[in-house]
Amino acid sequence: LGETVALMCNLSVYFEIHWLKISEGRLMALMVTSLKHTGELSVVWNYNETHFEGFMEMQMTGLRILHVSTSDLATYYCATSYQKRLDFDKGVQLYSKCDISFIYLFWLSACLDGPSLHYQVFAAVLSFGLLGMLFAVFVVHMKTRTKDVKNDEK
Repeated sequence: LGETVALMCNLSVYFEIHWLKISEGRLMALMVTSLKHTGELSVVWNYNETHFEGFMEMQMTGLRILHVSTSDLATYYCATSYQKRLDFDKGVQLYSKCDISFIYLFWLSACLDGPSLHYQVFAAVLSFGLLGMLFAVFVVHMKTRTKDVKNDEK
C-alpha cells in the first residue's frame, strides 16, 4: 500500500483498451484508453486521472495505479475492442501483503500503513507494562515463599 503498481494486459491491442475494476461491495469502475496511429496511448475516459494511467511497454498495454490504497484492492480486467467485439483477459487481483482475516484490529493499522510513531510508543509501553507485571508476580511469589519457609521452621 502506498506504492505504485503496474498491471499488464496480455491481449493484442487493436484500438481501445478497457480496464474494469471490480471489488466486492463497491460499484464497478472503468478506464478506457485508445491506441493512436503513432503507437502512443491516449486517454478516452478515466474516472480518476490523478490515480490511474494507461501506458505502453514492449508492445503491451498496462494500467498504472499511483499510491495504492485499500480502496484499490480489487480484481482488474483488461479488454480490447475491435469493431463490435470485446475480448477480456484473465483478471489480476490486487491485494495487500497483510492477510487481514488473521490480524486483530489492534494490529491492523500497523500492517496497512507501516508502524507509526504512535504505534511504536504504544507497543513499547505495553511491553514495559508486561515486564513490570511479571516482575511484580515474581517478587510476591518470592516473599510468600520465604514466609512459608519461616513458618515451617517454627
